[in-house]
Amino acid sequence: MSIPLPPSAIGRLPEIRAANLNLITAFESHPIFTSQASRRQGKIYFMWDFAMRTETMFQSILPNLPSSATTRPNPNPPPATLNEEQKEEARGDVVGRCMLLWTMITDTTGKTGMMFGEVPGQGVELGDEVQRAAATVTDVIFEREGQPAAGPISA
Repeated sequence: MSIPLPPSAIGRLPEIRAANLNLITAFESHPIFTSQASRRQGKIYFMWDFAMRTETMFQSILPNLPSSATTRPNPNPPPATLNEEQKEEARGDVVGRCMLLWTMITDTTGKTGMMFGEVPGQGVELGDEVQRAAATVTDVIFEREGQPAAGPISA
């Protein structure tokens, strides 16, 4: 099932990027991040890497961006200059990636943990800071200010 992209989200790409950067910072602040990053494995590390790759895409499509203030350098340098058609496609892709990451963060089935090699019942809790930062990303995408995050599809 594909979740429709709100047409107005494309006009909020700088705000979505800022929310994604806050999510990256939340991952970097997680108590287990440093350990997982040094081994380049684990759910926190892989979700952080996914968000960092999304940041690389933002850098490719938004002009004159200030450098990000994350505590670690981005291991994924932006690709060469994209033409306008490629940028248009990438605009939808970055929003879709943010929505996908929110889906992984809010997963309660255990499938995301299994995808990252966690043993059922022994997974790493993402914590409130990561949960709040992820909710803020979808709030910006769907223009929900001051409302609890319901994710891409609300009842």
